[in-house]
Amino acid sequence: MEVEGAIYPPTYLNQLLSQLCFYALFGIIALMFVGDNLFKSFEFPLGARLVEHMKTNFYATMMVAFFLNMAAQQLVATGAFEISIDDELVFSKLDTGRLPSLDLLHGLAEKYSDM
Repeated sequence: MEVEGAIYPPTYLNQLLSQLCFYALFGIIALMFVGDNLFKSFEFPLGARLVEHMKTNFYATMMVAFFLNMAAQQLVATGAFEISIDDELVFSKLDTGRLPSLDLLHGLAEKYSDM
């Protein structure tokens, strides 16, 4: 009996939204470090005020960054656990919403080990 693991890919939309969350996260971090000098050099006072507000509310800004990171990770986590034997799907966590029990795994091993 051969056991093989693989990554179950998330949908394209979830991948795209996850990437957007990461870009927003890195944008927030970049603004926190270099935003005030960047906006002052381009004489963009609204951006400088935004960065000043972000630095004044540092913990709130970090919570937004934390939630963006968490959302990005959840968007690409499929939670898939599929068991196929000879290209036949015998268990799917996506269909059942749970992991297989030890008894089920033992029964499948006994049933298909004779093949």
